[in-house]
Amino acid sequence: MAETVDLYSDTETLKYLFFLTRVNKLGNVRINSLINLFKSPQAVFEADLLSLKNSEILSVKDLKNFEETRSDRKKLEKEFEKLLSVCESKKINIVTIFDKDYPDNLKSIYDAPVLLYYKGRLTENDNFSIGIVGTRTPTEYGKAVCEKFSEDFSKMNIPLLSGLAKGVDSICHKTACKLDNVNYAILGCGVDVVYPPENKKLYDEVIEKGAVISEYLPGSFPDKPNFPRRNRIISGISVGTIIIESAAKGGALITANFALDQGREVFAIPGYLGSRVSEGTNNLIKRGAAKLVTNSEDVLVELEAKMKNYVKARNKTLEKVLPELTKSESIIYSILSFEPVHIDKINEVSGFNISDCLVQLLNLEFKDVVKQLPGKYFIRA
Repeated sequence: MAETVDLYSDTETLKYLFFLTRVNKLGNVRINSLINLFKSPQAVFEADLLSLKNSEILSVKDLKNFEETRSDRKKLEKEFEKLLSVCESKKINIVTIFDKDYPDNLKSIYDAPVLLYYKGRLTENDNFSIGIVGTRTPTEYGKAVCEKFSEDFSKMNIPLLSGLAKGVDSICHKTACKLDNVNYAILGCGVDVVYPPENKKLYDEVIEKGAVISEYLPGSFPDKPNFPRRNRIISGISVGTIIIESAAKGGALITANFALDQGREVFAIPGYLGSRVSEGTNNLIKRGAAKLVTNSEDVLVELEAKMKNYVKARNKTLEKVLPELTKSESIIYSILSFEPVHIDKINEVSGFNISDCLVQLLNLEFKDVVKQLPGKYFIRA
């Protein structure tokens, strides 16, 4: 893998692709179409206006924008030199759609970015990656489910993708980093901009374990329209995307729609009826847009053909192997789930007094099968 842009094998291709991205409103789709027709970025950029017009890809206004951009070649050259300088100083890599390091799955989507910027490292195993996205305000149930799925896939060295946002995204990245698994954060800003700012430590950890990736120029601010667009990259790199809790119009549903358009698998975790953050996922399942899954094995069964022999650990059970529990501990454990249960409810159902319940719960915490949450709530680990 090329670690810095000065090791780049084809700077001319990079340069002309950059020039094309500077043409106002040209966009990835038409850049790719023009390259397919003219055979190279340089040939596109240097083509005469009549040839460009005859391509029937560009409108009259597009042709004017094209000519206006390339009329100041010196300005473009300076912008490119500045870009390389910034990338070198900030250890930002650039990969083009023609490079072997460019994620193969992403090349096939409709609006594939012709340039990607990243900090960290890319791996050929991203062909087998899974996206995990969801609400920024997950319930305790959502948090636990996200952690469990992320943990299972990380133990099998399946690369994970998300968006570094608060909530589900952050849990996915944190779990993957904790287990030393490759994970990618797809940003809606430049890769040298940390957003949200409070995720600076996590941002650094993701770079160490995998990469932060963006199609936006270094220094680009996190503008609101950028985030829906970046979601197509999350689903585009992934073989499948899992939605863990989403409101009826949540941003994670945009990722799901992109995945469906791209012919990728979409999975959703069923949530509680009446829960605002489960409306989106439940609706996806209800209309058949997403497959209902309750564990990581469900996902891998659906992806078996695409994952081929990559996940050799799939045949092994992924369920937590419980340590030996006493009769009292087993009773308490059977009452708990991934949804928080208050101590009063545990007391009522178990028939134990509060003191005995707390003793058994503490023992279960020591055995790493139960977690205590604020307010005397408990949940399975």
